[in-house]
This record gives sequence, C-alpha cells and structure tokens, in this order.
Amino acid sequence: MRRFTGGGDSHNSHKPQMPPVEVFVDEEPVYFIGPATRDNPMSHVRTRLMGKVVFNDPKIKWNRVTLQFSGKARLNIHAQVGALPREMVQNETDPVHLDSTMQVCQVEKELIFSGEKEIEFGLHLPTHLPPSIQTQHAKVDYTLVASFSAGTFFKKYRIQHQVVVKRHYLPGPSAVIPCVELHDAHEWFEWSLDVPKAVAIEAGEIVVALRWSVEKERVEVDRVQFALEEIETYRFSLKNGVHNLPPFVYRFPASTYQTPSFSSGAETHFIRTPIPFNTPAIKVPRAVRAHHFDPFLEISHRLHMTIHFASTDVPVEPVKIEFPIIVTDYPPSSNQDLPPTLANTGGSDEAVSVDLDLPEYTPRYEQESSS
Repeated sequence: MRRFTGGGDSHNSHKPQMPPVEVFVDEEPVYFIGPATRDNPMSHVRTRLMGKVVFNDPKIKWNRVTLQFSGKARLNIHAQVGALPREMVQNETDPVHLDSTMQVCQVEKELIFSGEKEIEFGLHLPTHLPPSIQTQHAKVDYTLVASFSAGTFFKKYRIQHQVVVKRHYLPGPSAVIPCVELHDAHEWFEWSLDVPKAVAIEAGEIVVALRWSVEKERVEVDRVQFALEEIETYRFSLKNGVHNLPPFVYRFPASTYQTPSFSSGAETHFIRTPIPFNTPAIKVPRAVRAHHFDPFLEISHRLHMTIHFASTDVPVEPVKIEFPIIVTDYPPSSNQDLPPTLANTGGSDEAVSVDLDLPEYTPRYEQESSS
C-alpha cells in the first residue's frame, strides 16, 4: 500500500506533512437503550455512527470511498476438564484451551466524492449489537475502516478507527423502574420484599423495602446484612446448545442494618447497600461493572440478604435470601436520540417507562445487518 507524500522544496521539507485524507468520528458515544430484541420499545430508534471525511489534497481525484464498520467477539480461556461436556473431553486431564472468534456485524457504506472539501456520514447500526468490553478471557470490539482509491497510480489508502459501543438499560433518571414483590414464610418467620428490577450506578446505592413478622416467643430480628454480588459467566456454543462454564462470583462488602430498639411488626424497613464506582475524587478497590451480554460473556448481578436473629433461648439459624437485579448506567446524554414520546423534555414531570422483562438478543448473531 503506497503512502501519500507531498512534494515540495527544501524550505518546507521540515514541516509536518498533512495526510491526503482524514476521517473523524463523532466524539459522542454510540449507544443503545434496553435489551437487544425487536420487542424492545426502543429498538425502532436507529443508532448511527456519525463522522466526516476531510480531503486535504485537492489535486487527488478520489474515485472510490468505502466505509466498513465491523465488530467481533472473542473467547480465550483455559477451562478445567470437569467443567466441560463429555463430548469435548475423553482422556484429557489438563485444562482445555478454548479460543473462538465470532463476527458480530459488518456494515458497509460507499461515499460519492465530487470534489468537496469534506463529506459527513452516518452509519445506521444493527439494533442487536452487544456493548464493547475487555476482560481477562473475552472481548468485544468494533472497528471503522475507511478505504480510498484514486486510480492505479495511487493504489489504495486506508484509515482505521476503534469505536466504542455501549448499551444502557435505563434511558435516564426519569425512567420508571418497576419493582417486584418477593415473599416467603419459613415456619415461624414471614417476610416480604419490594425490590427494583434495575438500578443505575449513578444512584450510588441500592434500596429495598423489607417487612417481616416473627411468630416465636423470645426471638426477634437483630440485624440484616445486605450485599451486591457480580457474576461473570463465560459460555460457548456446541451442536446441542450453549454450554456455560462455572461462573466467577465476586461479593462486594456488605452493609449492616441494625434493627431499631422499638419496632412494630407492620413497620417497613429500608435496607441499603452502596454501589462501588470510581469518581474523579474517589477510587475504589473494585468498581461494579454494568450488566453485559454477548455471545461469550454475561455479567449479571444479584443481591444477597442475610437476616440474623437474637434469641434468649437457643441459637436461631439466619435466613438467607438471594434475588437478581440489573445494574446499569445512564447514557451520557439522556435525551439524545430519543423520540419525542420517550424523551424527557425540560420542565416536564412525565416519566419514561421501560420493559426489563424482555429476553436479550433474540436476533441471532449470524443474521448480520448491513446498510
């Protein structure tokens, strides 16, 4: 591939040479709202990758300008034999190296050059794209490649940019987050919980409403421990389906709610646990990651609650409760690219509703879209 170098006298030879053409990608992040399924109310909002091509050398007559946006997902992990299906291992005893790459999408667009100084472009992206990520064992990355040709003499010129794609499950602070009620009875102890289905990292904490009833003499609730867990699960496809490897589970430090001295049975207790995340002023040892789903990796979250009892007779075993929650973050601009019926206008109290019960990634990854 031939590089473009401008001619000139010795007086200008020490000056940095301008490339014949440049590609600039919009600094605004590329993101989607909600799960990647056609049933998602936000799926009809087309996400575009915006940018422009700047032609610096007016002497070059470009006859072909092609943009190609592509994404790949990769798995690279050593799995223990006991965690793999029998058809994959026979007499193996050492860990098996799993290395697989899948193309997530490929979108192409051709620009028509007619001598202008610059051309703005917008690439419509498929709605099923997983967000960019890089972990120790998997990654999803996207690349924008611009290819230029100007006849046989100049051959070809190629420019490449990395593009970050994000997915958010809440469109903004005005979103109405549905709650689910959990309840159970265990002999002499009955409890109920109101739990939000999702929480934004920016909120800084998770709050649930807990009520209980103790039907046993000389026993009362002493304290409640509440912690957030992050689950990192790797998977791969086989002929007979998808196989999940044993997950990596990390529990963040638990918070403790001490029961008030005077508490009636009908009282509602608001139990809180912090969401650890980095800020310009504070760095945490480990920050929570947003919910993620791609062909090889899923990052999910659940809440772990332990209710401890105080008894004057015999020790009472604590009650343990686990339930899932979607941990996400807000888009950098909550109103950007939202239709008027969903965008929260200034001064309006109208809330945006979201559907968090939809299955993720109904479209098959093999069904690539292009425009």
